[in-house]
Amino acid sequence: MNQWSRMWRRLSLQSVQQAWGLAPQQGAGAWALVGLVRQSQDLVKVKTALSLHPPEKEAGIDLAWLSQGLRQSGRTPGGRSRQRLNMALPAVHLHEGYLDFPANLPQEDWVYEVQLEVSQVLQLAPDDISFDFEPVPVTDGLVQRVHWIGCAQAHMTQFKGFARAAGWRLAAVEPEKQAALRGVRVLKGGVSSLLTQAPQDWQFWLPDAAKVPPQHLSVASDSAVEAALRQVLTSPAGPRLVAAGLALKAWQ
Repeated sequence: MNQWSRMWRRLSLQSVQQAWGLAPQQGAGAWALVGLVRQSQDLVKVKTALSLHPPEKEAGIDLAWLSQGLRQSGRTPGGRSRQRLNMALPAVHLHEGYLDFPANLPQEDWVYEVQLEVSQVLQLAPDDISFDFEPVPVTDGLVQRVHWIGCAQAHMTQFKGFARAAGWRLAAVEPEKQAALRGVRVLKGGVSSLLTQAPQDWQFWLPDAAKVPPQHLSVASDSAVEAALRQVLTSPAGPRLVAAGLALKAWQ
């Protein structure tokens, strides 16, 4: 059964030809929208890289203007396909953290513990939050560390609403740095391309590429990657890297 599941998952990922990511830009309520398109079996490239800006005096929480921008950007020939969108919430709305569980605690018990933690951090009732989590590697084998993200359910409802109004579907939400790391780790040319190439020229090895030659992957040290990210994330290219990393999630 697992073998069949893996095969169908690979086939499903191979069928994805285009993916989109949306990330907040600093100041004035603008957003970066990046569309990636499959270039070959193992590579995708940037097809669309836009900055969507609100009309003057409409940079608040009303996102009707963003729905209109997405509707225009996502039009396809014949166009009734519903675009899937991965996005990063503005940092002011999103919280994240870690929980350590005994290694022998059943995974089905994680949900309640994470929900309780997020509820306490956000100071909201459990039914008023939206959250997700994933295990992360640990060193001693006695503890399982879990990384969680969470926000008020009201924000998720708002963002799902603007996507739906544009004819899109909000598929996933995650922190900006997590998405940026995904992008730089599979960026063709690695840190060098990140620092020297224009975002519209970026190419990415697909995260599920079966046999990408090791020389094509980023071999920069963690410290070099962190330094490059700090530099880029404070530049105009930063939100586009985040949006590209979000789009890449469609092939995971």
